[in-house]
Amino acid sequence: MKKEEILSLYQDEVQTSVSVTSFMTGVTIFFTGLLITKFDSYDISIKIPILFLILSTFGFLYSTLIYANSSGELSRLKSERFNKNMNIGDSIGEYIGVYFLVLAIPLVINVITADNFLKIGTLIAALGGLSVYHISGFSIMQDHYHKMHYMLFLVVVILEIILYLTQKNIQYFIYVASFLILYLFAITFFSRNLRRK
Repeated sequence: MKKEEILSLYQDEVQTSVSVTSFMTGVTIFFTGLLITKFDSYDISIKIPILFLILSTFGFLYSTLIYANSSGELSRLKSERFNKNMNIGDSIGEYIGVYFLVLAIPLVINVITADNFLKIGTLIAALGGLSVYHISGFSIMQDHYHKMHYMLFLVVVILEIILYLTQKNIQYFIYVASFLILYLFAITFFSRNLRRK
């Protein structure tokens, strides 16, 4: 392939990434705003899911900015720096943006409804969908962590289930939520210099 064709493909990748993360930023801002206006007072059982949504919003926002800045590196023909920036954008967008969004939804539903069918159905849909996404090979965790990715992902699933079960027990809920936040930030941090496939 010619260099111009490769650059064009990279530009298409940047445009697609910016479009997707910009849209997801809007979705999480809307969802967070809707939740904040629904409650007159907040206890920790709703504060933590809202915090997850806020973290997700910033994950999508910063990954969008990083993707947009990557196009400048591409224009200056710095492909090494472009690849590094895209890797960082992918990591922040997925581990902070996607994961916190998916993990927040069952916790929100667990607080706003008493219907057990909806609660369990949402948890199964969220974790089942995330698992299928991961197992199908679409998750960037496989590229970043190779053989360890199943174990790392299983920890996320287990922590989410524990969070869901302890949501009414404030002390455990805070500890598990704090650990999950630190865990996902650590996964993001350590994946920043791993090469993209």
